[in-house]
Amino acid sequence: MVDPDEGGIGDTDHRGKHVSKAAGEHDRVSYADIFAVPEFRALFISRGLSTVGDYTARAGLVVAVFTETGSEALMGVTFALTVLPDLIGGPLLAGLADRLPRRAVMVATDVGRALLVLVMAIPGMPLIALWGLLFAIRLMDSPFGSSYMSTMSVVLPGKQLVKGTAVTQLVNHVSYTVGYALGGVVVALVGLSTVLVLNAATFTISALIVLFGVVGRPATALPDSSSWVGSTRTAVRYIVGRPRLLITMLFAIAIAATLATETLAAPYAVQIGYGPEIAGMLMGAGPAGIVLGIWILPMLIPDQGPRHVAALSILSCAPLILFFVIPTPAAALALIIVSGASLYYYIPLQAEYTQTVPDSMRGQAVGLMFTMMRVTQGLAILTFGLVATNVLSSTVIAVSGAIGTAIALVLSMWWVRTCRTTAVPQ
Repeated sequence: MVDPDEGGIGDTDHRGKHVSKAAGEHDRVSYADIFAVPEFRALFISRGLSTVGDYTARAGLVVAVFTETGSEALMGVTFALTVLPDLIGGPLLAGLADRLPRRAVMVATDVGRALLVLVMAIPGMPLIALWGLLFAIRLMDSPFGSSYMSTMSVVLPGKQLVKGTAVTQLVNHVSYTVGYALGGVVVALVGLSTVLVLNAATFTISALIVLFGVVGRPATALPDSSSWVGSTRTAVRYIVGRPRLLITMLFAIAIAATLATETLAAPYAVQIGYGPEIAGMLMGAGPAGIVLGIWILPMLIPDQGPRHVAALSILSCAPLILFFVIPTPAAALALIIVSGASLYYYIPLQAEYTQTVPDSMRGQAVGLMFTMMRVTQGLAILTFGLVATNVLSSTVIAVSGAIGTAIALVLSMWWVRTCRTTAVPQ
């Protein structure tokens, strides 16, 4: 049982104090309700705008590296560098979201990323320099993401956060889909430098929207909070001591297995005799599936239970096993879309995790969750790229699906058993 006085899924104000709500009040939450909140609108617009530019640039960079070098390994390293910096940023920098005003952190990191992307846009930049700049840019993702999610959990308290997270993920994955689908095509038409300049512009506009649309709040860390390393250790102990939070973190491993299709989209397209256009479509199919899942599954499953988590987590990985038969582009798209749609199960888990942690350490805890997600994804992506240099891409995707299915099966059984003995305070 999670103690609501320690920051359960009930509401909290900006100081992290628990605010009780009448039973059943949040059950009436609609999308109109959350969009009526001006701060949420600002967060929503800024995130969607910067995300579509960011993923167009990311996909364009990955495709450009593969096109120019023909190396799956170099492509895998480039893709991995979009996520691996969280190994440092999550534990050490995410706590800035508690120690500093969160609006200031979001604005500063958006401006910093815009400036670094402009440097990347300089024509003729060596690959090693691009990697270094990419690493620095992604290092800023952790404090931004922690500040963003922590702010949203205050702006949209209680079960409103589930709806807010869902609609935010919806626009994010529409942006991913558009960005990935357009990445290869746009790079071919206007060049990588132009794409990166546009990406810098989206970061800049995002910073302005946050600056003028989000209320400035004081830092939430307690005055006697420990050092940065100590605060990380405290958050880890809090998570490990609560099985539901720990399992939520570990589901990231199964989710990482599904990224084989995005990582190996370009070489798989080549394997079956197609070019960058099909590669972009395959890269965007997973996010497109997530969009469908966020749209359809809340209607089919209004209240996600433990068995739904079990079924969907397994279904998010199992379809990829069929890549053993080397599906056609249409069949591959269908399999990836089903896999992506099933990932909806993680959204209510993520919302529960965020609001279960006290606001005084929420940024740090959210950062650790992002770290787990990004690092497992980065390691998986790097592994996929390296293994695919000697093994068919279709085989790598199929094996990753089999491994992910086994992991999801174990974790979902643990989740069901844990949910029988614990409850989330309402």
